[in-house]
Amino acid sequence: MKFLPFLVLPLAACSGISIRTDFEGGSLGKVEQVSETHFRCAVAGQADQNGRNRQASWYFFRLDGAKGREVTITMTDLRGEYNFKPGGLCVRDDTPPVISSDGKTWRHLGEKNEFAKDEATFKVTPESDTLWIAHIEPYTASRLDRFLGEIRSSPHLKDDVIGKTVEGRDLHLLTITESPGAPVVWLMCRQHAWETGTSFVGEGAIRFLLSAEARPLRQKLVFKILPMVDPDGCARGGVRFNRHGYDVNRNWDSADPENPDSRRLMPEICAAKKAITGPWAVFLTLHNQESGEWLSSSEKHQAVADRLFAVLQQKSTFNPSEKGPRPPGPKYTPGRATVYEYLDREKGLPAFLMEQGITRSSKLGRLPTSQDRLEFGKQLIQVLADVALGR
Repeated sequence: MKFLPFLVLPLAACSGISIRTDFEGGSLGKVEQVSETHFRCAVAGQADQNGRNRQASWYFFRLDGAKGREVTITMTDLRGEYNFKPGGLCVRDDTPPVISSDGKTWRHLGEKNEFAKDEATFKVTPESDTLWIAHIEPYTASRLDRFLGEIRSSPHLKDDVIGKTVEGRDLHLLTITESPGAPVVWLMCRQHAWETGTSFVGEGAIRFLLSAEARPLRQKLVFKILPMVDPDGCARGGVRFNRHGYDVNRNWDSADPENPDSRRLMPEICAAKKAITGPWAVFLTLHNQESGEWLSSSEKHQAVADRLFAVLQQKSTFNPSEKGPRPPGPKYTPGRATVYEYLDREKGLPAFLMEQGITRSSKLGRLPTSQDRLEFGKQLIQVLADVALGR
């Protein structure tokens, strides 16, 4: 068995097959060649600033030179840690990869992986010389940049750069309205790099808000959208931590925008924390998980949580695995506050988190696609507007 280096992997001259991750968003750990057409590929994962809470939630690589040949891929090193406890599996039997021959049009590779001994195996016969393979459909930082360039001329859009990431990328805050003094709705996307579905939802929401159809909403509300809070991670194939290892959806109680060390170590949180000012009607941060969907509750705004849950269930493809908003848990320990916990408990403002699953949705009747997420973005804006306007 051969052990092969990371990034550019000319795996075997005799097979003519290579595996590469030297492109935006690419990620893979150690690769072992079992035979000419069978490869064991470890998920690289990512740990926090203390080397803990490793998350094995993302892989994205390119298979070259395998056209017409059945290739077996076994994904390994799938166990991680979550909140300092042994974590469940993110790559499993019910999370088949997505594949693309052009890096633009994606489809799921069946509905199931073979799964045994904490390893997931799938077989693929590429129809082209190049095949991209990922955990879920990628949405890169450069895609967001292209999208913002496409819409920036809209008279209803204001695009503010509120700060820079560790690696110097812009952090954007979009404001969409025709009535600047109206009640405010906040939407936050992509705190965690692997959760690409939130970016597709965000893009769908923005496209709808800038359309003629959404004009009545622009006349009644102000929409503020943070489209990508960890563009560094999205660019380098990260999972949930910034370049210094800080979880962008933790540390909201400890990150201080006025403290130089905080600004250096957690510039993404500091910039967002400084930009997010109240009052507002509703704030929602979007996330992805493997299976099940849920909405957080609130210590101080239970009625808003109940209404948001009900309208989501009625008017969107939100497919909750729980009967109502998830009750608040124990108070977070220092350095572990999420954005919605911080805003709800410390600021007394109506803030919520929604998780959407990547496995088969009983409401959709299939594995969710990027098109489903884009359409959900439109649905979500209408739901948030109903809640904000008391409809």
